[in-house]
Amino acid sequence: MKLIITDLDNTLLTSDKNISEYTVRVLEECRKQGHMLAFATARSEASITRFVEMLKPNVIVSNGGAVIRSGGEVIYQNLMSAQDVSKIIEMFFAFTDGKGLMTLDCEDGYYCNFRPSDADRYGGYVQTDFKEFKCCAHKITAGLERDEWAEKIAKACPDCTVVSFTGEIWRGISAKNSDKGTALSVLVSHLGIGAEDVIAFGDDTNDIGMLKLAGTAVAVLNAIDEVKAVAEYVTDSNDQDGVARFLQKTLLA
Repeated sequence: MKLIITDLDNTLLTSDKNISEYTVRVLEECRKQGHMLAFATARSEASITRFVEMLKPNVIVSNGGAVIRSGGEVIYQNLMSAQDVSKIIEMFFAFTDGKGLMTLDCEDGYYCNFRPSDADRYGGYVQTDFKEFKCCAHKITAGLERDEWAEKIAKACPDCTVVSFTGEIWRGISAKNSDKGTALSVLVSHLGIGAEDVIAFGDDTNDIGMLKLAGTAVAVLNAIDEVKAVAEYVTDSNDQDGVARFLQKTLLA
């Protein structure tokens, strides 16, 4: 195996958003043995700084697949047009009577219309009401409580995709081909390796494309059934160091 690629929330990270010392040791040993490490997350890169500093991954796939950084260099990015961004903002606030919560990840920063409860993790953000906001974006995260709202946005912006997160009202909206499956396809080509050289870990809907492409697909025990159905293996849960335990038993055995 040449590349280990893992989702973060509810996969590599424990439920309290940490990485255990055991997991850090296992991943460091994998790196010493020549295996590359990649994070693949729906979060912005700015919001995972602590984990990047802790594990120093070779690759960061952020914003659900809209941006790929390899060796410190951006090798792929996919932006929603400013026109689509403006349309989504307008529709969202019409649905929520101007009271909905929204965040935007753009090339020049992270914007939101509220103060995040865990604001420190974002490495800086800009609070705005999004009035007359005109900017391309890697991703919009919006509190779309109703499926019909998400469906209307998807229909109005056919160049965009709306992704749901299990158990949350938040939906991620990004340009098409900004998913983890597409990102992994771009990445293996860039690295000059085959998909069979990849082991991938995930738990939710947005991990399925990545798992289907990887040579070895692993779901954590707490993953949704749809993810377990496409995975070759099911390891322990995120709170039981599932990723590290699987790697310990396979790559480091």
